[in-house]
Amino acid sequence: MKVFLVFCSFLIASALGSFLQYDDKYINRVVGGQEAKPGSAPYQVSLQGLFGHSCGGAIIGDQWVLTAAHCVQGSVSGMQVLVGTNSLKEGGRKYKPSKFIVHSRYNKPQFHNDIALIKLTDKIQFSDDIKVIGYSEKVVPVNSTLVLTGWGRTSTNGPIPTKLQTIELNYVPYEECRKLHGDSEDVDIGHICTLNKVGEGACNGDSGGPLTYNGKLVGVVNFGVPCARGYPDAYARVSYYHDWIRTNIKNNS
Repeated sequence: MKVFLVFCSFLIASALGSFLQYDDKYINRVVGGQEAKPGSAPYQVSLQGLFGHSCGGAIIGDQWVLTAAHCVQGSVSGMQVLVGTNSLKEGGRKYKPSKFIVHSRYNKPQFHNDIALIKLTDKIQFSDDIKVIGYSEKVVPVNSTLVLTGWGRTSTNGPIPTKLQTIELNYVPYEECRKLHGDSEDVDIGHICTLNKVGEGACNGDSGGPLTYNGKLVGVVNFGVPCARGYPDAYARVSYYHDWIRTNIKNNS
């Protein structure tokens, strides 16, 4: 039986504390990916808990980060948002959240509506390494190649790389994605999916991170069969939640 798992390492990090492993050799990668070039994903953020990286996210406004709902559940009082660096060990700036906005129907039913907004206390100071990414209202075309970035584990229970990783992934339409998961109701129309082959895909720590197409944000990492086992990974489809994002930013600005 397949076991779905949200790709978050916050609870793992909290439990392991100083035993959390990081990969300093930069050899292993977001499963099957490669090290991202400096400045190639200036919208990428790392959500930082007490013991380091927990989830990813994307800058979509001067005070706003889009991430997965499961990334901001539980104890998040000490969370900080790291921006402007490809390294978890050096560079960048940290901002404190002032508000978490979780979709009102998150996990109703299970794995659905896994999307959230983080409002920061201060406005982000933009630079060449820190930029907003636009998010698309349009459905991704068939046969598209999408780009995932993140600091997710390089294998199930493997180390977290300190350098940002990237990988190109093939878009899988909703109907096919659901079929490949055995017609599971965990996959709904609010998801966008990707699948290459065994050994390529998302893993723990990639949660909440950005999936892009032609420089636009199209997905937020949600869940999969960990890690890169040959089943599609599922992301919150940004075009489906476009109105929810826009309305909540407007009402809380």
